[in-house]
Amino acid sequence: MSLTIKDGNNTSQTLASQIVGGEHYPEHITNINKNELGFDAWGKNKVTKDHSLLHGMFTFGVPVDKWREVFNGTQQTFTNATSVDGALSLKSGATSADKTILDTYRNPRYQPNRGHIYSNSVILPTKAAAGKRKFGLFTEEAGTFFSLESGTLYAVVRTTTTVGGTVDDKQPITIPAGVDLEKGNIYDIQFQWRGVGNYGFFINQELVYKFDYLGTLEKMSLWNPALPLAFECENDGADVELICGCVDVSSEGGDVNGKTYGSIQTETESGQVDITGFNAPVIAVRSKLTIGGKRNTRDTLSLLASAYSDQKSLMRVWATRDFTAITEGTQTWKDYGDGHLEYIVLDPTTGTPMTFDTAKANPAVFGSRVGQDESYSTSALFQGRTEIYQTPGDLFVFTVHRENAGAAKVGVTYEFAEEI
Repeated sequence: MSLTIKDGNNTSQTLASQIVGGEHYPEHITNINKNELGFDAWGKNKVTKDHSLLHGMFTFGVPVDKWREVFNGTQQTFTNATSVDGALSLKSGATSADKTILDTYRNPRYQPNRGHIYSNSVILPTKAAAGKRKFGLFTEEAGTFFSLESGTLYAVVRTTTTVGGTVDDKQPITIPAGVDLEKGNIYDIQFQWRGVGNYGFFINQELVYKFDYLGTLEKMSLWNPALPLAFECENDGADVELICGCVDVSSEGGDVNGKTYGSIQTETESGQVDITGFNAPVIAVRSKLTIGGKRNTRDTLSLLASAYSDQKSLMRVWATRDFTAITEGTQTWKDYGDGHLEYIVLDPTTGTPMTFDTAKANPAVFGSRVGQDESYSTSALFQGRTEIYQTPGDLFVFTVHRENAGAAKVGVTYEFAEEI
């Protein structure tokens, strides 16, 4: 069979073609695919475009709304993580066994049937110093990362299973000729996942180690593919340092979908409750820290908050990581869905309704007037320009009060999308 086409000079050319799997593929058109899955079902070449899920830079500081520092197991204000000349400087701590972890609140989830790629630029001063320096996508229970341990660089895949506990598959990397770990290099981890796929580790775009898992595993390579960007420095005799210019995790061919809609609203038949006083809590929603004894890494994208009042009122939205900001009284937290989120809706008819200590959440992250007998809604998506996520450990409180703190009947609805 042949195909006749004309170029820009109106010159006719004939291309022979071949039939593969019942479809026609021009044999003189360059095929860069390694197998037939590089074509769609109609024989058209597939195209993949990376979609950045999360990234970070440190030009003026370590952004407090994106990153957290955990020192020897306790979260603290940034001390060992600082911005120096536009880059992140992370140090372990001066005392032996000191460990500092810097990771993101966000936990971008792997998107099924897509590639997943982690990328950064890193400098590792005094590479042979006694200590461990890790960077990649990981928690204490799962992940994949580079680990420099007293001069030896490893490729690591970590998982946790019921029978085996937490295990690191750790393999030494042969450093390519001409690569000095104490200088600025770029590091990438590209993996198929699907639970059983391969992992490739790259330095300066050269493959330096590959985990050939495909067709060999009897369990998942790592059990939880929703992972934060993470750095870790541990003192094994020296206060080791890691310097990073920027970092990114992307989905190869992914996009922004894959989330499941949910909502929590005032649960009375009338859709309203009686309140008095300033900043009366109507709904409190928190994302649990752990699920079944393991770290919760499910992020929730906020969509819309709506409030109603029968009087001229003010709605406010508050965010805190201090769960003691809510005193439950005789009310109790309820699971939403499968229990990664839990919530309380104000019930003033109960014995002791919940109360809210605004001092533990100041300042409010949003506030707006609500007209009498009207509803007001605010979007958290801002026409795609930015997004607000509720991450594990975040508590959102939605308050309404009449302008003079008097009695009012109010209702609130919170809409969101979970990364299930």
